[in-house]
Amino acid sequence: MSTTLFKVVKSCTAPDTVGRDADWRDSSLCRDPQYDPEMWFPKGTDAVSMANEAEAKAVCRRCPVMETCGEWALETRQDSGVWGGLSERDRTSIRRYGRVPKKRVPVQAFASIGDAYQSLTEKVGSHVVWCGGREVVIGSVRMSPNQVAWRATRSVAPVGRIHKGCEHSRCVRHLVDQAMRDAKAPQKREPAACGTRSGYQRHKRNGETACDLCCQANADADRRLRNTGTTTERSAA
Repeated sequence: MSTTLFKVVKSCTAPDTVGRDADWRDSSLCRDPQYDPEMWFPKGTDAVSMANEAEAKAVCRRCPVMETCGEWALETRQDSGVWGGLSERDRTSIRRYGRVPKKRVPVQAFASIGDAYQSLTEKVGSHVVWCGGREVVIGSVRMSPNQVAWRATRSVAPVGRIHKGCEHSRCVRHLVDQAMRDAKAPQKREPAACGTRSGYQRHKRNGETACDLCCQANADADRRLRNTGTTTERSAA
């Protein structure tokens, strides 16, 4: 690491605050001595460097000053390293299109589905609540919270789209796939047969002219209702 770059890293991560007023850097997680400062300055695009970048971003996403750090890096045009969860490529893209969102949540990257599920969920009562963004990257594949939770907790692949199975909007425990939804859907009733009062009513609901058999069945039912108080035909004693 060059002397200049080391000074930049040290200014962000060193616990010593002599010579400057307290600011957002005092609350940054990257100051914790358990983290190697070089992790925030990957040296290339090889697998090791990309893993370091992903690990640095994962720490940034837990940092209380992530947004402030990212905005500072954009304003001061930092051209190296990960700042506020933004890599060099992320900052270049933002500057290129002239947009600096006040609240930007980078897509979170994880090595495995299990890692993503463990890091981004917490139990709330009977629910397991998703605490991350609208999607994550597992390896090179983008996945929704429902997809991550399903594959992390079930041994079978989902059939079709995965849906929420409860009233909690962020719950990823009570999920159902299309096969489960179809199984719970009410079965369609067979249409009422002609020659019955129900058949007569079916014709009327459909705006149809009732057939002779249905008209006769309806008339018989009306007659029984007047005479006996019920439309049900009683069997002979």
